[in-house]
Amino acid sequence: MNSDVFKSWFTSMLRSLEETSVIVMDNASYHSTLIDDFPKSNTRKTNVQNWLTKKKNNNFSPLKLLPELRMRVKALIPFEKKYELDKLALEIGHEVIRLPPYHYQYNLIELIWAQVKYQIAKNNTTFKIVDIERLTNEALDSVTQQDWEKCVRHAEALQDQNNEKEIMSDSVLEPIIMTFLPDDSDWESSDDEENSECN
Repeated sequence: MNSDVFKSWFTSMLRSLEETSVIVMDNASYHSTLIDDFPKSNTRKTNVQNWLTKKKNNNFSPLKLLPELRMRVKALIPFEKKYELDKLALEIGHEVIRLPPYHYQYNLIELIWAQVKYQIAKNNTTFKIVDIERLTNEALDSVTQQDWEKCVRHAEALQDQNNEKEIMSDSVLEPIIMTFLPDDSDWESSDDEENSECN
């Protein structure tokens, strides 16, 4: 799979939806093409210079080092990333909601896919590709609305548990406040000073 193939499929899928829909998207690289892409950390210096020039940020010396150019790029990256597929869906009248990165446990598709794989493995006795294809189609066809609803409840319960843990950790961990006075740099004090402070 790559971004061009997925975009083509996604566009035709969006056009076939009869009602306004919300599409839940994970963070696979081919789902996440930015509208305004920027140079990555492994981009060559000439490509970084070309990108900066296109951004009308070309008042730099050709002798500038790559780390300095990367700092300029970083300053031009918007805080909120805008994705090509999100814009495409919005233009057709749909909305894309993205799952938080690195939180696969909230992804309903992962839960359903695990159910499908389990059913295939349980019924696979021949290990022939023809039978696996048949079992895959049967397993996908057997997924019900109740299965999806169960996965939604499971993901919501996980989110609630994680939110409670976050609240608990915030209440248990109190902030540590240290106040430094101007004379705190001198940690060693004489016995006389200590005695005078105690009196």
